[in-house]
Parts: sequence; structure tokens; C-alpha cells
Amino acid sequence: MNRLRLHRPSQRGWTLVELMIGITIGMLMLIALGSLYFSTTQSRSLLASVSDQIESARYALDMIGHETELAGFYGETGQARSATVSMPSLCATTSTALGFANSPVTMPVPIQGFAAGTVASCLPNLSAQSEILAIRRVSTTSAAAATASATTGQAYLQNSACGGDPVPFVFDTSAAAFTLQTKACTSSALAPLRAAVVRIFYLAACDNCAGSGDGIPTLKMAELINGAFQVNSIAQGIQDMHFSFGVDQDNNGSADCYVDNPGIDNSGACTSVTGYSWATPSANWHNVTSVRISLLARTTTRANGWTDTRQYDLGRSSPSGPFNDGYKRHVYAQVARLANVAGPRE
Repeated sequence: MNRLRLHRPSQRGWTLVELMIGITIGMLMLIALGSLYFSTTQSRSLLASVSDQIESARYALDMIGHETELAGFYGETGQARSATVSMPSLCATTSTALGFANSPVTMPVPIQGFAAGTVASCLPNLSAQSEILAIRRVSTTSAAAATASATTGQAYLQNSACGGDPVPFVFDTSAAAFTLQTKACTSSALAPLRAAVVRIFYLAACDNCAGSGDGIPTLKMAELINGAFQVNSIAQGIQDMHFSFGVDQDNNGSADCYVDNPGIDNSGACTSVTGYSWATPSANWHNVTSVRISLLARTTTRANGWTDTRQYDLGRSSPSGPFNDGYKRHVYAQVARLANVAGPRE
């Protein structure tokens, strides 16, 4: 029996040293995996933030550019080009203050810019460093004359198509005022109405501005609706914006000179066309046929370890930055043409 018994090797467990080595190796692997996970999560978060920045800036450019292209649309009228131009107050709301008149035929300037530091009661949370862009037109969608009785305080423009009408257009809020006719020249066929549109773009230091605010710079738009301005956020992360206005000095529809403020004498900077007078600010604004729009967009969250020593050119006399505050930034720009002003001149 003893000779047939199998010999079994002796068995023993891990020693304390082996156990400690195994635990150390495991901990190192967990640390490496944790570091990889943290780095990946951080990179994904930063990528999402940069993507949001790009999307916000492009949307903001599209919004401002689209409105600029529609500026000066005053419906089916041939009066806009030859009319006297007016410069309404930035925060005007009543129909009598929006710049329309029949004697003489007067219409408001389609577009107007305001320098940083402008005080405007209709623009809540306006940043002191923000430029302002005001765009005036009427709706591209017409409405029946009866519509005016359903909206309180909303101003409408009605253009006459009948030579027998006493005035070329009516701009009012009362349904009883809209008696102009179509080319059929019959009281049963009244000309359509178009709602007045005033949209003002500006920057605020916050999106949600309740209390101390969220600290996210935001492009906002104040829109005149039913006789009062309503403000909406357009895009987060828009930190700065600058507008340069192309002035058509020879009346051919093309901009001959870009200036920051057409309302002042720019004869020293604009020398390509001789004989142009800068004496009348409203006429200069009426001659704006294009706008260079420059936006400085930043991420809404900081990037750890990001050092920004760059400067950003928005078209001003001196660049902005460097900021070096952990936010990533980029400049976005485009040129928008005022088709309703430039087109008829061509």
C-alpha cells in the first residue's frame, strides 16, 4: 500500500510580500485606468464645449446676417428709395414715433448702429462694452386688414396700389385707418397689411440674469411686438461683436467705404469717391448697403491648463485680448448685404 501511494507535492498560500506586490500592481492599474477615464471625459467635455461655441457663433452670424439682408423691406412700395429718411429713437414703440410719415413721404433708416456705452431702457442687462445693431423693416408675410383689430398696439404698414387713394401708404395701429385699396380700386378689395418689425441685437453679460446672473456672455435680441419690446437670448458665449458699415457713395448699390459710424464725417477715411457729403447723418445711414459682422465667441466652460496669449481682430483700430482666463475663443465674421437698399440702386 505504501509503495502504491501517489506522491503529492506540498501546497502553500501566498506570502505577505507576494500579496503586497499584487495589491500594488492592481492599484497602479486602477490609477492608470482612472487617469485615462478622467482625461477622456475631460477631452470629451472640452470637445462638446468647443462644438457648442462653433454652433452658437454660426447661428448668431446667420441670425444677424439674415436680418441685415431683410433690412429696409417696406412691402410693395416704390416710395422707399426716394423717401425722406428719419432716424427714430432706439427704443421707440408707438406708431407715431417709428419714423413713418406721408407729408413728406418719410421712412426710417433700415439699419443703424450704436457705439458701446449707449444707454437704452428697452435693452435689459445691456453690457457696457456692447455695440448695438437696430434693424427696421416690415414683415415678409402679409395680413388682411381685419387682422389689425385682433392685435392691440401692433403697428402695420398698408401700401396703396390704387391711384385714387389719397395717400401712398398708411402706418397705424387702428383697423379703421386701413382703407387703402388694391389695383382694383374698389373698397371691397383693401390692400394687405404688413406688421412693423424692429429687431435690436446686443450683448448681455448673462443668459439667465436673475439674481447675480449666470456669468455667460450672451447675444440677445429685443423685438418690437404689439407695441412693446420683448427680449430673447439668441446665442450663449458671444463675448464681443463689432460692426463696420459699407457706405455707397456713388449710388450704384456697392459699398465704397467701410466705417464704424456713418453718422459722422468720414471724409478723411473715405477718399475713393469725390464730392460725397457727410453732412446729413440720416442720409449716410440710408446709404449703407452692406455690413461687416465680426463676433468673438468663447466656450462656456474653462479648459484646464489652457493658456491663451492670442489677440483677436474684430476690425477695430486695436485687437482684443489676450485674456488668458482659461476660455477658448475664436473670431467669426461675414459680410451681409442690404438687398432692399442695394438692389434698387443697381
